[in-house]
Amino acid sequence: MTRAWLTLCGAALCLSAQNGVPSNDPAAALLNAVRAHMLDTLARQPNYTCLETVERAYRSGKEKEFRLEDTVRLEVALVDGTEMFAWPGSKQFEDTDIRTFVPTGMFGSGDFGLYAKSVFAGRLTEFEYKGEAKLGEQPTTRFDFRVPVVSGMRIRQLNVTAAVGFHGSFYTEPGTLDVLRLEVEADGLPPKLDLREVSDTMEYKRTRIGSSDFLLPSVSESLMVGSRGDASRNVVRFSACHEFAGESTLKFGDDDAVGAAGPPSSAAAAKPELKLPKNTDLALQLVSEIDTDKAAVGDPVKAALANDVKEKGKVILQKGTEVSGRIVRLEHYQDFTVLGLMFDEAESETAHVKLELTWDRSAGSNVLTTARWRTNSPLRPHEGLVPLQPGHLRLSRGVVMFWRN
Repeated sequence: MTRAWLTLCGAALCLSAQNGVPSNDPAAALLNAVRAHMLDTLARQPNYTCLETVERAYRSGKEKEFRLEDTVRLEVALVDGTEMFAWPGSKQFEDTDIRTFVPTGMFGSGDFGLYAKSVFAGRLTEFEYKGEAKLGEQPTTRFDFRVPVVSGMRIRQLNVTAAVGFHGSFYTEPGTLDVLRLEVEADGLPPKLDLREVSDTMEYKRTRIGSSDFLLPSVSESLMVGSRGDASRNVVRFSACHEFAGESTLKFGDDDAVGAAGPPSSAAAAKPELKLPKNTDLALQLVSEIDTDKAAVGDPVKAALANDVKEKGKVILQKGTEVSGRIVRLEHYQDFTVLGLMFDEAESETAHVKLELTWDRSAGSNVLTTARWRTNSPLRPHEGLVPLQPGHLRLSRGVVMFWRN
């Protein structure tokens, strides 16, 4: 692959980002203008966050079509050049391994701005002018590029990690110089990864944030192909983008949270933190249905206590107290569907309760009780698994689930 690239450079115009100086050649002048425009665009972008919806599909080596496995929703923020993630609505972004949120399957980072930075700000990036091209009916100018290992990507397959360079193309809009598409493909995949191909394609468009428009990714498609032909594909859509708000919180590893906007409200500060006794049994009743066709990992779930919670005969949480949770797994199989739920806090009129629940059982017309079922990953701490019948199912409002604190 490297020899092919060097041959292309020898046969056509090859430009280096190390030069970055005006040239009498129109292609070199255009490249410098595009790079300057993109670097200025990246520099002026505010810290911002978007809702990231990921449709994850898989194809075995024998299958021709991809089969949707699950959908994941996360909030992703670009803060001072760092991608950070949070569950939707949690307002706490964490600089941590993405596997904290999505422990299984293919998942990636970089689409939100890091690839563009590597390509256009990299001092060792090489470019090749390819001329006019069309994206659908949109006229564009295409450049190919190559990014060396030192500025490249990191790929993790199971417990094996490798740093590789990548090559690809970008397409710019005449006049505005905006990049409309960025395509990348990994170079020199080492045998230890057991991969044949890793690629990512990002589409960009102008998005309103506050009172200004910024060039942001709108959709991307990642592909990872194994050496035996099996493949994983993620289609990622970004929506609801807005400036990183003051009330959001950043969490760096085990450090205390920083960046919160002021002290908590007087109402929140007035509520004491309540800890439930160990082995307290809780019966939770779904407040609204869960449509397994539309739901996604990361979606919030609300439940209510189905009865009073008592300690030594005294009611400490009343029936109807709201309990907040989240979908942490939604795996579709031919014969069944596995729904994973996690509930972590309750809010009464007088107290805030942090929960550490373990799953007991559930009751409902769609819940499997005797059929054999499995999951594609181990049970997570405090996760409850609800095996459901196959097909287009809705877990009805009012379904009761039994947990123990």
